[in-house]
Amino acid sequence: MRISLPDSVWAATREGHAWLEKAVAAAEPAYGINTGVGKLSQTRIETADVTTLQQNLVRSHAAGVGDPIPIPGVRLALALKALSLAQGYSGVRPEIIKGLLQLLSDDLIPVTPEKGSVGASGDLAPLAHLSLPLIGEGEVFVDGKRHPRPKRCR
Repeated sequence: MRISLPDSVWAATREGHAWLEKAVAAAEPAYGINTGVGKLSQTRIETADVTTLQQNLVRSHAAGVGDPIPIPGVRLALALKALSLAQGYSGVRPEIIKGLLQLLSDDLIPVTPEKGSVGASGDLAPLAHLSLPLIGEGEVFVDGKRHPRPKRCR
């Protein structure tokens, strides 16, 4: 089954991403985009290293433990994350949202441990596990069976 969003959402997403790109190009600090995080928030990241930082943040936050969240719960989390990002306020590239929707459409469900983050949001570890397949890492459930690093998601 193909999962998609209406065409009307993509304008806001493109606009949000364009705003972020413009800010970064103007060397404006954007927390966690071209700066470090936490105590390193004042550390600037070179433009050439921004993609590496983003991938490393996903990897470092994917530190959940315990049994996997049941597949229906992860499917819901993927759908809700795609809807949230599609509002256009995060600056995310439309391709990221489309990648989340593609995981749903292809029934490639990220293995997401039930325990992870603590702190204000409490969702960093689960969201990182949801994102790993978008960078060709992590594990997914396919037809209810666990598989490592799906090539289809890269």
